[in-house]
Amino acid sequence: MKVLHNRSFSLLWTGQSISMFGLAIYITCLPFLVFRAGGSATELGLAHTFFIIPQLIFLLVSGVFVDRWPKKKILVISYFLRGLAVSGIAVLLLTDNLQLIHVYLLTGFLGLISTLYRPAVRGITPQIVDKTQLLSANSLRAISQQVSDMIGPVVGGFLVAAIGLYIAYTVNAITFLLSALFVSLIAIRSTKKKTEDTPTEKTTFWKDFTQGWSAIKKRPWLGASILIGSLSNIGIAAFDVIILPVYADNSFNGVQTYGIFLAAMAIGALICATLIGRLERISKRGILYYLFMALSGLFILGISFTPPLLVSLLLLAAIGFCLTAFIIIWDSATQELIEEEVLGRVVSFQMFGGLLLLPVGYSIFGFSLDKLGTTLSMSIAGVSIILVAALGLKNKKIRELDLWNYLLNVN
Repeated sequence: MKVLHNRSFSLLWTGQSISMFGLAIYITCLPFLVFRAGGSATELGLAHTFFIIPQLIFLLVSGVFVDRWPKKKILVISYFLRGLAVSGIAVLLLTDNLQLIHVYLLTGFLGLISTLYRPAVRGITPQIVDKTQLLSANSLRAISQQVSDMIGPVVGGFLVAAIGLYIAYTVNAITFLLSALFVSLIAIRSTKKKTEDTPTEKTTFWKDFTQGWSAIKKRPWLGASILIGSLSNIGIAAFDVIILPVYADNSFNGVQTYGIFLAAMAIGALICATLIGRLERISKRGILYYLFMALSGLFILGISFTPPLLVSLLLLAAIGFCLTAFIIIWDSATQELIEEEVLGRVVSFQMFGGLLLLPVGYSIFGFSLDKLGTTLSMSIAGVSIILVAALGLKNKKIRELDLWNYLLNVN
């Protein structure tokens, strides 16, 4: 792709790809880190809750700072601090001093960093590539994510099984530090127009905050989707981070099978990213967004019947395809329709909405797994996703998403 001829983007993409690989190892090993510290499904849900809470507290305001501060520096510092935090866990594992409180502190700290990192990583790409290359750049990032999700879980599972958790977290720490190095070398292009990183006039915090909120209010589809997305994330995230590892541990071969499960989802996601990346434009995005969401819930419901391993892998690949499809559709819509000057704030609002009910969801499904079992818990998650997707499809403003795109471009 021509976008790879852009040196700054190539450095950013390389750094992000390395980080994604390390993060895939981290995600794969986290449930077993909790189990190693003496926890169960309930404690795993609590660990994820600690990751969410700092974001719920700071996300609404972090977007203002992301739009004010240099995004490159935010990313470099974020990667560096992630590396240090994970290094500490590796040392605790090596010295056999790990306790649940350390896991909670790690997830809480990484959650705090995410309040700045995630809006910044969404906003930096338009600062280093032309608008005509945004689709290619986002497609490459999505492909890297899926390749990492295929390789990372397998590598993580192998490292844990062959050597131990400590080596997996050591490799994870190294990937974050390497990412910081690569991103530190990129150059943000200068423009004649005012940008977030070179403001020409001082504004108050409250004014910047309300500008972000106004960007959502004038787009009816955006506010409705943030609300509905908050509900859908209860079932989707609970399946991904709590139900699936317990399903692998109870029905198959624990961490190794869980790594294969994540790899299967990544294969489906990679196929999706490759296919959508070939398209110049997607019509009826609002309808497709919630259709793919509903299908993901349907496939989760299928896994709840505990099919053979091969069937489970096929269903997980289909889930990965559907989840990636509606993520790409959502990201392309927001990047196309929202001004770069307020994108960090809007992304922060989106993230807040998506995370708002996750602590409740993690607690409910952690308790459900302990009391009701895997099958019923997975069935509840699948049905809830389908019902929420139907609510989105019923919303006229969402179905008319491309019409709103046209009207905003005309005006």
